[in-house]
Amino acid sequence: MRVKDMKITQFLTVEKLIKIAETANKFESDIHIVGKNFKVDAKSLMGLLATLRHETDVTIMTKGEDEEEAIKEFSKLLL
Repeated sequence: MRVKDMKITQFLTVEKLIKIAETANKFESDIHIVGKNFKVDAKSLMGLLATLRHETDVTIMTKGEDEEEAIKEFSKLLL
């Protein structure tokens, strides 16, 4: 399992959230984004739309075969 704490620095448009969900679905690993009051599957567009906001502190958690690549890609997408 890989874990990375970060702050979302981008304004997240619907298009950006769709790209995040599509990217997550390319990986075999489970990918979760955890905040103060939520834990969302990064492969769920509805979950992302409901929870992620600009300037939110989150933890990215990946687990699986390609967890290292997944966490690197998500670090780029959310910064």
